[in-house]
Amino acid sequence: MITLVVLGILLVPFLIIGGGALLLWKRKRKRVLFWSGVSYGVAALLLIFGAGPYLAAWAITHAGTRLPDRQLKDTPAEYGVRYEEVVFPTRDSLRLRGWFIPPTTRQTLLICTHGLFRNRIEMLARIVPLVRAGYGALLYDSRSHGTSDRGITSLGYYERNDVLGAIQYVGQRYQDAVDRPRIVLVGVSMGAVATLEAAAESKDYAALILDSPFASVKQAVMTHSWLLLKLPRYSFPPLFMYWFRRQAGFDVERLDAYRAITKIEPVPLLLITSEGDERIGPGVARDLYRDSFSPVKKIEVFGKDVPHGAAARVYPDKYSALLLSFLDSALGAQ
Repeated sequence: MITLVVLGILLVPFLIIGGGALLLWKRKRKRVLFWSGVSYGVAALLLIFGAGPYLAAWAITHAGTRLPDRQLKDTPAEYGVRYEEVVFPTRDSLRLRGWFIPPTTRQTLLICTHGLFRNRIEMLARIVPLVRAGYGALLYDSRSHGTSDRGITSLGYYERNDVLGAIQYVGQRYQDAVDRPRIVLVGVSMGAVATLEAAAESKDYAALILDSPFASVKQAVMTHSWLLLKLPRYSFPPLFMYWFRRQAGFDVERLDAYRAITKIEPVPLLLITSEGDERIGPGVARDLYRDSFSPVKKIEVFGKDVPHGAAARVYPDKYSALLLSFLDSALGAQ
């Protein structure tokens, strides 16, 4: 659909110029039509496979919170939950802003990482039932999203530094405490990938909850190039990857969920996906489940009525019961 709209807009000047040329050179009608068609075809190819990949890569690396989410004003207070506004540094020295909710009856704190184009509010309704059950939480805006500092959006690679910064912040906050809370890392979509990549570099967590992770930049781009642009999976993605690599400044092959899952600590793991996820599909979560060395692991596959990352929205009660059951069984009732 997006591609058709762009091609339609591109067609307008060719119709105007071509129509004018036909009026001037009526005797050369076939030649004018031929060269107008050739010119339009060349321009369309240059736009889609030349400027298109560059602009798409620029849009992703400069991505932030989308307008509908920027207009959301919810806070934990809306749910009757006490919280503290906090600011903490990432591992690469950006400043992130978030909400800190201390644990009450459970010595466990969830670090929650949202997805691309969203903000911390995406995670709020998901964790409120857990907070009411006594768990604590740190919800924050990832780099370039919400009210946090701007940086390069990298689909999870640099965002892993956000998760590692959050882990460090919690550790420093409780450095003098006799009984430190256990940390559970929670992420959705890009946030799940960033969480998984961070977990591969840290040992300071007790469990992982990954909702709708994708496998790699290449896999995500190949899927979305067809789903959103209706472009062949093996033509647009390599060009996008070239420009994304140059603009983001890292080797995109280093972002690999399948590699990361083999490097995480042997802690309880919950994977969430759905049959209705056209953007990623349940196959990635199933593969990660298969490859994980976690001695306690569970995968929950929602139905075809649940799109990408939307299980908590479509089935809020089932979703919260799933998380509570997993945490209680994996970590105990402490």
